[in-house]
Amino acid sequence: MKPHAPLSQPPPVTPARPQGWRGALPLIALLFTSLACSLTGESGVDKQATADALAEAIVITATARAGGAFDSGANVATAQAVATQSAQQLQAAQTAQAQISAEELQGTMTAFAPILSELPKYGVDPDRGRPGWIHPPVTIQAEGYLQYDYANQFIGVVAEDFVVSADVTWNTQFGSAGCGFVLRSDGNEEAFNQYIVTMTRGGSGRVIFATMANGEIVNAKDIFAFGLDPDFEWQNDTTNRLTVVGRGPIMQIYTNDTLISEFDVNDPPQPPYIPPPPPNPADPNDPVQVAAYEAAKAEYDNIVGQINAQYQRSLAEFEATDVQFDKGFIAMVALNESGTTTCQFNNAWLWLIEE
Repeated sequence: MKPHAPLSQPPPVTPARPQGWRGALPLIALLFTSLACSLTGESGVDKQATADALAEAIVITATARAGGAFDSGANVATAQAVATQSAQQLQAAQTAQAQISAEELQGTMTAFAPILSELPKYGVDPDRGRPGWIHPPVTIQAEGYLQYDYANQFIGVVAEDFVVSADVTWNTQFGSAGCGFVLRSDGNEEAFNQYIVTMTRGGSGRVIFATMANGEIVNAKDIFAFGLDPDFEWQNDTTNRLTVVGRGPIMQIYTNDTLISEFDVNDPPQPPYIPPPPPNPADPNDPVQVAAYEAAKAEYDNIVGQINAQYQRSLAEFEATDVQFDKGFIAMVALNESGTTTCQFNNAWLWLIEE
């Protein structure tokens, strides 16, 4: 994709970032690692085994960090206190937004002029909304196993209905690493409520949309850009534009201005992939072949049963969880599986829809 002409924007800055965001990464990595297996041709059984192993490692790590102690009552009280503080921070940020002077607003509208003509591409009326921000170019690099980083110079801007867009140039060592946005985050470092959308190079180009509720990933959508977006570039050091339109619970995902998915965040998790059963014995009269088949089939039935049981548990948890987040902060993010992931964001902007 040919990058868009640079927008008028302020000079780059290095934003501060709360360390608590890093603690959420293993949960995101669990999602990406389980999905990554399908990108590299592993079977569904291998994929589930990988996810289970990583999940166990996360639990062990969390327990070790906590010193083996767990006080459910204290944790609930802490979570409630932090949630209250997060709500107060969101309200304070919205109040500050409302107090922007007429001069500042006019200056922002002038800088936004080239973007107004793009909004109709996404079904958005430029007369019914206002600028959120235009972000200076920023490069985010995440190094090491299950690491990530994020950036936003204007983290105090709260988005309800919105359009966010950026030209993303990437270099990743694994197909499950990616670049994208954190959407409508409540900033609760103890237990995030937020959406995460990332483009990945796996499968010749796909987009992952994940929902985190109370610090846990409760749903994920695996969306192919390959085959839908003729301009998608999956190779390293190429550029794709990622745009997300959020209106209430409805999300629209665009890559290179092509709509590749539209969905409701309240849609339940997709059924899991079930691998095909082992083939029947070539010679049904050969007792050795029959015994080998029966053993493989018993193992297959056991694993499929585990997969379906886990899906039912996930579905029940999802149905019992509020996954519609109406407002929050937006940031750019780089997620790394291993090695190094570099995400360069250019021409990034946020439009606040008011309909």
